[in-house]
Order: sequence, then structure tokens, then C-alpha cells
Amino acid sequence: MDSVRRGFVCSLFILLLGLASQAAALEYRLQVVSLYSTAFSAFLRPGELGNGASGPGLNRLEATLDSGELPKGVILFDRRVQPVSESLGRAYGGARITPLFNPGAVGAAAWDELVWDGTPGERSVWLVSPTIRNVQEIRDTVLRGRGALRHFQAYAFPMNGARLPALSLPLNFLWFHEERGTAWDKYLSRGLDLSEGIGVVVGVNTNTLFPDQVYVIVSHAEQPTTYKAVIVWRGRKFDRQAPSPGIIIIR
Repeated sequence: MDSVRRGFVCSLFILLLGLASQAAALEYRLQVVSLYSTAFSAFLRPGELGNGASGPGLNRLEATLDSGELPKGVILFDRRVQPVSESLGRAYGGARITPLFNPGAVGAAAWDELVWDGTPGERSVWLVSPTIRNVQEIRDTVLRGRGALRHFQAYAFPMNGARLPALSLPLNFLWFHEERGTAWDKYLSRGLDLSEGIGVVVGVNTNTLFPDQVYVIVSHAEQPTTYKAVIVWRGRKFDRQAPSPGIIIIR
């Protein structure tokens, strides 16, 4: 009889633990879109190019993306946001996530949207990796976590102990530490600012003919939250020499 009672208590305890873990899980959303830089610039008002800036121009951009009124020709649909492998997520300090994916241009909104159940305090890691080479460089990002939509330029890793919501690091450097599982613990935990709940790490491709890629890192809030990221792309600037037997032209 005692063994039966102990078995019943253990089963009840396991059941309660499972119910508690389910109750702790909250729904989070990440909305991401990639735009041409010229389309992004058209929305900006004076002062909104500053790092950390917000304002009516960025608010209008968000409303236009939400409503689906932005022309589809300025959206780069070849670079969808996607989940990463479990091992890659661990390298960036992320939890294992299984999301539902709602692609942009299906329905009203222009955003690609990921929806998942997560635990407050954990992080999730997402990847934007182009499949077409023609627009290679990321310079600007626009992020929304707990506050308003804000503009951030992707800067190199700070050496003065500061933290930034948008970091820029060589892609081959990131790949090196992804393979060893040390990208977050050794570097990004010291430089990426997740105080607003979202940050990005731009992997700069050292081969100028190939595009950058970006990691979006979300810190799960204590309540269901929708996070947003606008990734702004442009052609990479490097010298081009026109073939000619006569005068050499550099432009």
C-alpha cells in the first residue's frame, strides 16, 4: 500500500510540474522585414537618422508595414527570417524554439512573422540570410522591443565596455565561434544591449561580392510581447573599374 501511495504522489508531482511549466510559457512574436535603403530613407524626418532615434517618420513606417500599404517592390523577399539549429542557438545563448512562420505578403501585413511559446528570461535566436547577392550590405536597423520603434546603426564591437543594440562583426569571426559554441559567452554577452528586449548582430561578409547576414536575438519579456526588426540593405560600396583599352575610369 505504501509503495502504491508513493507512486501516486510521484505521478501527481510530475503532473503538477508539467502544468506549471505550461503555465509559465508565454506567446511571443517577432516581425521582420528587409527594405532597400532608399525606401527606408523616404520615411525619415529630420533627426531620425541619429542612433537610438524615434519619431513620426518611423511611426509612419511601422504603420505602413502593419497595414501592408508599402509597395512590394521595395521589400527584399529573398531574405526571410528563420529559426536556427539547436547547436547554433546554444552558441548565441538561445533556448530551443519551435515557431510558427507566417511569411510577409500573405495577407495584409508586410512583415515576416514568427510566433512561439517561450519562457520569460530566456533568449531566442533568429537568422536573416539572403539567397540573392545583388544587395549586400547592412548599415541601418530599426528595432522595437518594449518601447517605440527606434533607429540604430550597426557599429563595431565597443572596446570601452559599452553595450549596443546593433553590433557589427566579421562573418567569418562569428562562424569561427559558432562552431566552438562560444559566440555569446565569450563576446556578445559583453557587447550586445538587450535592455529593450531585442538586439541584432550583423555578420559582415569580408567577400564584397557576397551579402552580409544578421542574427536577431530576443530576450523574452515577462509578458507576451511582439518584437519588430526592420533590416535596411544597400549595395556595397567599393571601387568599380570599367573595362576599356583607353582611359581608366573609376567610379
